[in-house]
Amino acid sequence: NDYVRSFYNSMYPQWNQQMPSWLLPQLRYPETYFNTQQDVYNFYFQTDPLQWQRNVFLQSTETTRFIIMPINGTLTWAAVRLVEIYHSPSQNLAGLYIAPAGVRTGQVYLIRFPEGTTVIGPNSAISAVVTDPIIKTQLTLHPDWTVGNILLYSVNGRLIYVIPYYGTQGNLTVPEMVAVVDGSSKQVGHYFIQDPTSSIEVGSATTKAVSTIGISTTQATVNGTLAYRYQYEQGGNTRWILGIKTTSTTTVQVLAKAETLTTTDIYKISNTSTTVPTTITVLVDSTTMPYTVLSVQ
Repeated sequence: NDYVRSFYNSMYPQWNQQMPSWLLPQLRYPETYFNTQQDVYNFYFQTDPLQWQRNVFLQSTETTRFIIMPINGTLTWAAVRLVEIYHSPSQNLAGLYIAPAGVRTGQVYLIRFPEGTTVIGPNSAISAVVTDPIIKTQLTLHPDWTVGNILLYSVNGRLIYVIPYYGTQGNLTVPEMVAVVDGSSKQVGHYFIQDPTSSIEVGSATTKAVSTIGISTTQATVNGTLAYRYQYEQGGNTRWILGIKTTSTTTVQVLAKAETLTTTDIYKISNTSTTVPTTITVLVDSTTMPYTVLSVQ
């Protein structure tokens, strides 16, 4: 009954086809459309006239981030955007929008925090970082350091802000520090990067920062069949996103970095079949998002 859709189907019949399976894992929710939907829904979700008069609405904070998030126990690429209570002096988070990528593209969730739950917003997280005595001293000594993208992750059941800082060395912009803030307690942790050219040190900086606020670095074994493998390059290094199907309904997504693995590990990752069900077992750092492969067993 949608005459607009019927018109386009008649004009462009080639669009009215089943999407090829190879394309589905590469899909992601359109960012501009995602943001436009939020701008509308932040107000029009409210159906209570009294709450409408009191301006009980939502407002978006940081720009949309495409990151890996746990959704129903599965690590999934998704568009994520945080929202606060509209014009709230406290600037606490009210929740977050999540739009999964891949085969679930098209779904959008608004996750609201339960009443009485306090999670600070990104501006408050930055304030907590810059007023921390140790970090404040370093920022005074290095006025050229600038803050990068602020990301919110769930680590061992706690919502943690990960805030990288960048400086300059010659003509290069390099990572200098990773700060973390517990969204509930405002506890601040940090790790100062000694060698920004070391991919191993930079890659483990967040884990080390998180450990300074009492969240221990833990390792876990992920075993299952290799469902998919996506290879890409970052900074001249090869990376893989691996989907390991641990049960009939659960697929765990992990990140493998060639520069931190042995030649044998890399061979196993590259040559394990995704078309014929083949078992793979990896040891991962379970405090990172996504889990980071430490070795292939």
